[in-house]
Amino acid sequence: MTRYLPILLFTAATSLMGSAVGDTYDRVIADNGKPKNEMDAGAVKVLDYGDVTIRLRDDVVTSVKGVAASERPPEAPNPEQLRMMPVSQQITMINAALKRAVDKVTRIVNQPVQGYPLSVGMKAGLWQDGWYPPGADRPNFNSADIRQSQLTAPYEKYAFVTSNLNPGVAFPGKAVEFNPQTKFFYQNPNFPKKRLSAEEMLEVNRLYRVIGRCAAQMAAEPKS
Repeated sequence: MTRYLPILLFTAATSLMGSAVGDTYDRVIADNGKPKNEMDAGAVKVLDYGDVTIRLRDDVVTSVKGVAASERPPEAPNPEQLRMMPVSQQITMINAALKRAVDKVTRIVNQPVQGYPLSVGMKAGLWQDGWYPPGADRPNFNSADIRQSQLTAPYEKYAFVTSNLNPGVAFPGKAVEFNPQTKFFYQNPNFPKKRLSAEEMLEVNRLYRVIGRCAAQMAAEPKS
């Protein structure tokens, strides 16, 4: 039975939504109400309903994607829950939620970009001083919107890009990004970072809020 659990969770999540591929934007809002987050990117809209993400093109639904609850780090513990626990258990619960959120942000942000052997015909754009400037500011986890700071234009104007750190290797320009609001989590500066999708950026925003609330709870000194 265990191996079927992710499928069951996905089915349960999507069945809660009164929307399907082919529905219009107005129908989605009428059936489900206002989403938690909405992103517009030209003809594409992404509606985030928490456990379900609905993607539309030209105001027509193209996909309804559920996220299994087991794959989503929990929200920061509820203050009412914490007050019912011993101090040691409060700290353990907050730290567990914080670690899971940080770990998932780190995984999303550090996805690899497929590299290819660099040939003369590629005419790749060259980054001579590495991929990123030194240093990284800590994001404001309570308000940062990484969609507003995603930088792709310097890379996507080239079919391929490379750097002094990757001699003989090129990466598709449209697959690369730099984001000062996620650089805090970059692990390996020797390679470019994958361009995040709209859904991935919304998830990082959500995880940032979890991190912010957990940090605030720790700073408040849990009490018995």
